[in-house]
Amino acid sequence: MVDKRVLGLVRLAAWILVAALITITLVPIGLRPVVTANPSFERAAAYAAAGLLMIASYPRHWPWVLAGSVLLAGGLEASQTLTGTRHGRFDDFLVKAGAALIGEVAGLAILSWAGHRLRMRAGG
Repeated sequence: MVDKRVLGLVRLAAWILVAALITITLVPIGLRPVVTANPSFERAAAYAAAGLLMIASYPRHWPWVLAGSVLLAGGLEASQTLTGTRHGRFDDFLVKAGAALIGEVAGLAILSWAGHRLRMRAGG
């Protein structure tokens, strides 16, 4: 059983990260924070982390989380074409959606492993 306070904090972190992804993706290019010299690495890390946190937050709804992450990545890339300084690109969409899915699959594997360990400790 997961502590409800911990789950609440994980959910809060997941939604804050999603809000940050939306904001950072749609702000003018001059306001986009730069952490590394490789923006694809930044995108992949951010979306993988968001995917992992969302799966940890809503493990029973994993099909919706997977679909939502792909829709979010696609929607944000398409929305960039509406801004004056950004441009949506298909290869960026692939990096973002792929990284989110990798983070989610890793999260599902971790949750499965943790559940298995708990069942083994309980003798069942």
